[in-house]
Amino acid sequence: MRKVCKVLLFVIFLITLSNSLVLSQVLKVGFLLGSPYAFWQVSNFTGVDYEILSKVALKIGYQMEIYVLPFNSIDPSILGKLGLDIVAGGIHVTEERQKTYNFSVPYAESGLAIVLRKGLTWNGDVEEIKFAVKQGATGQNLVEQWKKEGKKVQYTSFISNEEIITELILKRYDAAFFDYLDALYIAKNYGLSLYENLMYRVNLGYIILNKQLEQKINKALADIAKDIPVIISKYVGPVT
Repeated sequence: MRKVCKVLLFVIFLITLSNSLVLSQVLKVGFLLGSPYAFWQVSNFTGVDYEILSKVALKIGYQMEIYVLPFNSIDPSILGKLGLDIVAGGIHVTEERQKTYNFSVPYAESGLAIVLRKGLTWNGDVEEIKFAVKQGATGQNLVEQWKKEGKKVQYTSFISNEEIITELILKRYDAAFFDYLDALYIAKNYGLSLYENLMYRVNLGYIILNKQLEQKINKALADIAKDIPVIISKYVGPVT
């Protein structure tokens, strides 16, 4: 219970999506904060998932309430006690997560990309460059696996993406791992580049906690499917 209370303290704000219609039902959405999916832009809350789910909420005739959650709140013992209908934030639909969570239909494809510091030309040899990795994230797991395989990989772990981006900009590190759409956003906004090959590709989906809304949400996502690539390209540019 103490762990749940700590997470609830991280729910830092609540916004009601206003519109001209009086909607009697509410879609409670927990957003994992991070660009380009859900983030603050000056005083406005925005992002790929925010825009998509705004359309979904209106499509099903619901008013959307927005809760901001820390990434470590993706824990079944926590999420089940927050009273949310859906959780969003560039969530990779992995086989392991599918054993635990009920996902929406995939709405986009992403993956794990390598972002390179400006001016670096790299041939793909992981022993030639120095990596900045996020603590506990997939990138750290990957470099540790490389070391187990006998590769002489240099890396340092950091707590936040912001620290890692700063290290790349200052050229103290050569490369870092990011979600593919996040990597496109970072490259576009900070003048960095992407290695041409992804480490893997994966679908993105929303964790549906309220199964009574699953069919409505999936139908709405299908109905707005043509709008989703336009929303994504608005934040990260063309996606290949």
